[in-house]
Amino acid sequence: MFTRACVPLSTTLFAGLALAQAPHQTPAQAPAETPAQPAQAADAAPALESLPHAELVARAKALGPAAQWIALGRSRGGRELFALRIAADAARADEQPAILVVANVEGSRPWTSTLALHHAEQLAARAADPQIAAALANTTYYIVPCANPDAHERRFAAVRSEREATGPGLDDDRDGRAGEDPPSDVNGDGQLTLLRVLDPRGEWISDPADERALIKADKNRGESGRWRVWSEGRDLDRDERVAEDDPLDACVNRNFPAEWKEHAPASGAFPTDEPETLALCEALLQRPQIALVVSYGAYDNLVEKPKAVAADARNKRVPAPGVVEADANLLVELGKRYVELTGAKHKGRALEGGEWHTWAYAHCGVWSLAINPWELPLDTPEPKREDAAPAGETGAGEAPTETKPAARADAKKDKREASDDAKRLRWIDAHGGESWRFLPWTAFEHPELGACEIGGFAPFARSEPPEPERAELARKQLEFLTSLAGDLARVRIDEFSARALGAGLYELRGAVANPARLPFTSASAVRMRSLRPARLELELANGAQLVAGERIQLVRELEGSGGRFEARWLVRARSLDDVRLELVTQHAGGDRRAAQERP
Repeated sequence: MFTRACVPLSTTLFAGLALAQAPHQTPAQAPAETPAQPAQAADAAPALESLPHAELVARAKALGPAAQWIALGRSRGGRELFALRIAADAARADEQPAILVVANVEGSRPWTSTLALHHAEQLAARAADPQIAAALANTTYYIVPCANPDAHERRFAAVRSEREATGPGLDDDRDGRAGEDPPSDVNGDGQLTLLRVLDPRGEWISDPADERALIKADKNRGESGRWRVWSEGRDLDRDERVAEDDPLDACVNRNFPAEWKEHAPASGAFPTDEPETLALCEALLQRPQIALVVSYGAYDNLVEKPKAVAADARNKRVPAPGVVEADANLLVELGKRYVELTGAKHKGRALEGGEWHTWAYAHCGVWSLAINPWELPLDTPEPKREDAAPAGETGAGEAPTETKPAARADAKKDKREASDDAKRLRWIDAHGGESWRFLPWTAFEHPELGACEIGGFAPFARSEPPEPERAELARKQLEFLTSLAGDLARVRIDEFSARALGAGLYELRGAVANPARLPFTSASAVRMRSLRPARLELELANGAQLVAGERIQLVRELEGSGGRFEARWLVRARSLDDVRLELVTQHAGGDRRAAQERP
């Protein structure tokens, strides 16, 4: 088995730096992990609520030999990073095309970890089901349920917070002290939300569509700010800023080499400085059979078309950021199927640089699908006002008034569209039992600021689906995941024939084909030269002689949906039994054929 032909220079350089500076990452310095919980009974329905990391580990280990455990490393907090390998034939698991599923790299999407574990459990338990059997017949699945366990655990801490930073912090307010003003639960309700203070210097106002939601004042509209807003916390250094200096700043999913932002606190000291980041990079680089990555988290490139760039686009001396146009077109087609199977409408967070799924595509050249499984919906209709009369009707005794078209147009033009938060609140209001997702603004006497209000969306309220929807959501996501096995490039020897010319001389004709949807290599891999080409080798027994043609030919590109490469040779041999043709690839399978004589 080949290794990846080209490890990106930035990755190897920064990985070396990370290893050199590893002492501050040793598990011995981390707090002990919570003891594992007992595994569920085999006949029990798998839980689909968010689970602490220790329970994820226990359930993963309970799968036994059906899912091979692969240790990837440990987080800064000393928690296990692991993958599960699932294949129908363990002997061929590392030789056939593979799909890597990675969940919750951000750490703020703990339910996606349960979703990924659910996939592993279903693949292992239902290997005889036709759909799953077809996927596992020639595809290996690697599943990393929780790629950022330290941030993940904040979902289950005594004070629940949706912070993603887990790495070393900086002096964010540049006052000579670091970490003196972290976010904190000042009102003691067990959840970190927002804090707002009435202040004419503020940038925020209440949304006219729903006063509970906040929007930035637009001075072009004549709006003056009313509120100053911070994360809930203290102002211990008395600089009139709240919770502005957290002891932790670096985020795992901002620490990958692709489009890494230097000097940004969330980016870390250098790419792969975070141990979780380095572990994921090594997991992919050491397994060249992985042809496609699926990432569950806050980002999306299937519901919304990704930013496309020309293959030869340049940004100074490096390729311009974005998905190469040819690859973007294929992602659009996969996205259509994803939306059709799952009904998903959830677009993802805007890219900030240094994300995992971007690195997998841009530096490693593998197909990389980012999926945001669930968000608070934005499409709930606005409730009708009970006191609003239908168009053209008036109350008793009232004379009808005529509204000029120009006036109606101006009023519509001046009216702000409801903010996304206001739309999210519509969904919460329309669904009984979901009021926990928003904490009403409540007056509070702050130790430093005096009168203020604390409230806003509860941690994880935007990303955790309601309990009645979880099973169906997981089923649809698994259906899409297993369907991807049929899209992976599968190169094969489509023809190897010989025509006898006399005197032991044969004309050989060979052809390699790729019947799958995806090309043998992505346009990004071609641009980065990050994958080895397919190797087509003519094997000759002792005494056989190559007269014309190249004995070894490299196939660098092969289109999907019937892409074909042809080669010819002249060989002198005693018989065709002395001739074989072998095809070897990193990530698209292989083949070996004997020549068939043709007229």
